[in-house]
Amino acid sequence: MAARKRNASARSSDSNKPANTKPSKTSRAAANQNAQNNHNDAKSTAATASRIMNIVVSLFMIAMINPLIFYALHYLQSYNNFQHKLTHKRDFPYEWETYTYNDIREYFNCRQRSKDLDKPLPTLDDWNLLRQAYTLIVDSAKKWKNDPVPPTEGYSFEQGKAVPPPYYAMQSEGKGRGLFASRDIKKGELVHNGEISDIVFPGYDAIKWKEFVFSLPRDFACDCTDWHWMQMKHEGDDYHMVAALDISVLMNSGGEEFGPGRTPNVLPEDKYSGKQFALRDIVKDEEILTDYDAYWTDWSEVGL
Repeated sequence: MAARKRNASARSSDSNKPANTKPSKTSRAAANQNAQNNHNDAKSTAATASRIMNIVVSLFMIAMINPLIFYALHYLQSYNNFQHKLTHKRDFPYEWETYTYNDIREYFNCRQRSKDLDKPLPTLDDWNLLRQAYTLIVDSAKKWKNDPVPPTEGYSFEQGKAVPPPYYAMQSEGKGRGLFASRDIKKGELVHNGEISDIVFPGYDAIKWKEFVFSLPRDFACDCTDWHWMQMKHEGDDYHMVAALDISVLMNSGGEEFGPGRTPNVLPEDKYSGKQFALRDIVKDEEILTDYDAYWTDWSEVGL
């Protein structure tokens, strides 16, 4: 009996053991397939995220460089167009090197152009033509595209900042084209900084300036005879022809000879400086007037 009880007890104990849980080959294969599927899904998700990130970065880069590409393409197109607009030196008038300032004005019939008070404001293409002519004829090292402010707005008033000077160009009643304050300007404030925008023609005989002017279409040549001036940049310096190839040259002159209402409200700090400061408070949209006589003029001093 005891033996049977022990055997029964053993059988009872054996019946309480868990069944064999070893997976079949089929279930192992299914599990491996699920794991592989999960791994593939994770790889696909990561690849999709990477593609999306690449697209976002690409769109960001396009948004950043698109304006630069547009301006570069516009500049190249203007460059191609401008070359056939310039007059080759072989077609200059005979003995053009000996022409005086008045000779040049007479050759281009500039009196009529100067009296036209309805001349349109120069366009970006106009300024680019003048700048490209300067680079081609006068200074091949001069780079204009480094300034983010277009010449139709002036120039970067502060180095490294894409902020134009505190004025804009528009038609001025009775004066033609002019400059007007884009905001209120305080007395003593710097209004125009020619030390940034001015270009100086080399030599004391103005040969490069003459070549530059004779290469231009008639209207631009006449405009340059109105816009450009002679100046010493420091004491003891020779006189040079000086210019700017942006809207800053549209600043009109005031003075007693022009009658009431045309008193200058900006002047250079001295005869060597290109910096013009406000003589009094200037309100927004008021015309900005300088005095051309601030720089002495005797064209013979520069070979004109």
